[in-house]
Amino acid sequence: MLDITRLTDALTAGIPELLDAHAVPGMAVGVCTPTQVLWSAGFGTTDAGGRTPVGTTTMFSVQSVSKTYTATAVMIAVKQGRVALDEPITTYLPTFTVRTRFEDRPERKMTLRHLLGHTAGFTHEAPVGSNYVDGGESFDEHCASISDTWLRFPVGHHYEYSNLGIDLAGAILQRVYDVPFHEFVRRELLAPLGLTRTTFDQDAIAAEEDRAIGHNPQVPHLPVRIPMVPAGGIYTSVDDALRYVQFHLRDGEKVLDKELLATMYRVPFPAPGQALGYGLGVQTSRWEPGVVVRHHGGGGFGFLCDVGWAPDPGVGVVVLTNSVDHPLTGRESLAQRIMREVVESTAASVPTASSTTATPAAPTHRAPVPASEAARFVGEYISRGASLARIRSEAGRLVWDEGGDDDPDQLRVTGRDEIVRENDGSATYRLLPGTDGAPAYLQCLDDGSTWYRNDRPGTAGPPLEARWHGSYNVRVNGSTVLTVELGVEDGASHLTVMGVRIWLDQIGPGLYSSGDGEVLDLTRTPPTCANIPLHRDISTT
Repeated sequence: MLDITRLTDALTAGIPELLDAHAVPGMAVGVCTPTQVLWSAGFGTTDAGGRTPVGTTTMFSVQSVSKTYTATAVMIAVKQGRVALDEPITTYLPTFTVRTRFEDRPERKMTLRHLLGHTAGFTHEAPVGSNYVDGGESFDEHCASISDTWLRFPVGHHYEYSNLGIDLAGAILQRVYDVPFHEFVRRELLAPLGLTRTTFDQDAIAAEEDRAIGHNPQVPHLPVRIPMVPAGGIYTSVDDALRYVQFHLRDGEKVLDKELLATMYRVPFPAPGQALGYGLGVQTSRWEPGVVVRHHGGGGFGFLCDVGWAPDPGVGVVVLTNSVDHPLTGRESLAQRIMREVVESTAASVPTASSTTATPAAPTHRAPVPASEAARFVGEYISRGASLARIRSEAGRLVWDEGGDDDPDQLRVTGRDEIVRENDGSATYRLLPGTDGAPAYLQCLDDGSTWYRNDRPGTAGPPLEARWHGSYNVRVNGSTVLTVELGVEDGASHLTVMGVRIWLDQIGPGLYSSGDGEVLDLTRTPPTCANIPLHRDISTT
């Protein structure tokens, strides 16, 4: 048995201080190997200011980690021959449609592989039941409203994270097996693994007494029931989450074939040379000190968590919290620090490849291209969360300037559509064309993430009418969390969020597409962008 006593002693002493420092009510943490739970513990309380202590059986919402459970359930259905990954989803949902400006009948091109791999083109939120407005709608009502969304890009064009594809995958299981989604997952996945403290069942969650309560100082009223069930609705305990991780570390046991798990981990439509990135419901990344880790994070409705497992050293880590206002998950997270400590404590070399671990092939670098070709890259690019990067020419070289960096990254052009970001671990990017053939996206070949070209539209049509100009707020369950601006500059319409100006191009009466592929819909009351309501009243109540 791996001895991690020194690490767990340090965590036992240090985690209460972290909770106090970041006002986190409670946390549950655990470490496992394929056959043993090395350590698990609960800290703090189930509620802010509460008295009930968190234990290792306390259930937490793990939000988007739900996607790994949903994807695993789909793979079980594939094993049983009830669904196929590459069959059009209209085979299972014959009445489903979706709106697009790119192609005819896109739903007939979508497959379960697209849905689980986030390459179907969906935006992140639906008009009914979202991370911003929860009116108690059902899962079925939520899924029905997906037909009223607009695709951000053509089906299969690239990867873009979205709740909606995962929710539709759950709806397919529900329809094919003619049982509620949560019951299918319980019967085929949770029960065989003995996961009695894990459920998608919203009624069971609401009735559970040993359950952590989400905490968000910006949003005092957080619902327990949410309609995005397959994408974010599961609750689990740290001990059950570790048992689920062991299922993956043990190659699926008898529940799922090893070959189907390998399919689940594999990036479905990789960029050239890409091996790391998002597979089917699970992310594969390289964590320090060079360990390839399967993982997923989750955040929302007052919870943040990380669940990950490294197949080569055979280690799994789970960190669950009931607060969103802290730096203990995500990039450079507590889970990553724990994984690093455990791996280093084995004093074993970490292989760069194995039968279960994909290693990116080295990109093929061609001879430098003329300066005229390098100019194709110059422009603004937007990524998830309204992050803005500018590629500009400086002293005869291209640089990547993200947020006004004092030391912008140098770029090396290695092909007509390929650049290497030299100061960012030599990450390689390629330009992808839009439907008109012009450069429209910048895709990272290392993990598949995409930046959207934010060019000022050349033929934008009539600008936004003055009555739409001004400030709007974005609310989560009635509490203001963000303010955006609509306006016009030199005849071109734009939306500004977190200081980032995103150009708008009219695509129909009262409809505008944004630089990052979303749609501003002024025909709705209130108007929406990416299906998120924009409220004219900018009060904070």
